[in-house]
Amino acid sequence: MSYVRVSILGASPNGEVWSVNPVFDPTGEFGSTVDQTALDSAASAISLISPGAFLLTGLSTALTITGARVEVRDDSTDDLLAISVKPRATPLVGTNTPARGPQDAMVISLRTDTPGGSGRGRLYWPFLGIGVTTALRIHPTDQANALSGMATYLHAMESALATAFPTIGFDLAVRSRLTHTTPHVTRIQIGDVVDTQRRRRDKYIESYVSVAF
Repeated sequence: MSYVRVSILGASPNGEVWSVNPVFDPTGEFGSTVDQTALDSAASAISLISPGAFLLTGLSTALTITGARVEVRDDSTDDLLAISVKPRATPLVGTNTPARGPQDAMVISLRTDTPGGSGRGRLYWPFLGIGVTTALRIHPTDQANALSGMATYLHAMESALATAFPTIGFDLAVRSRLTHTTPHVTRIQIGDVVDTQRRRRDKYIESYVSVAF
């Protein structure tokens, strides 16, 4: 038994990187070994999928999508069984002028029929190039566009995996390393509050100005 972890790889100014990491559960099995050629094909196809106009606006012109990584991991141990990393020949640049900091994001909540924390997940998508209402919330129209765009994007990833492995079906899922379960997502939702993707900066160094006091 195994599961697939896809990483959409991105870059930002000054060398800082970001990623979005959905999980897919295969309904069939890969066999004793994973076909590397097929895995490379899946990673190449996923790296070339456009997230659509609205999600590209979320990136703004400051962020790019640079490629994709696809991992197959053991269901019981989470050990890495196979991996393919495919960079895009030309990074895909977002659209619109950046209006917020690099860690601002909209949260895509993943819901399954499994109760508790093991049945819930979330994805963070950059929210740099989209405005907010006077109440500092995401506009309802933008929520709907983001939801539609993300559903289409995730279905395209499923299709890329299924094309590369035609005898195996794939379902968007939530992975719990605590319970070693991978329940399938039955609905996705997006709230109207801009969140922060909390992570340590590694290359995005601040420049300071100062005044004597």
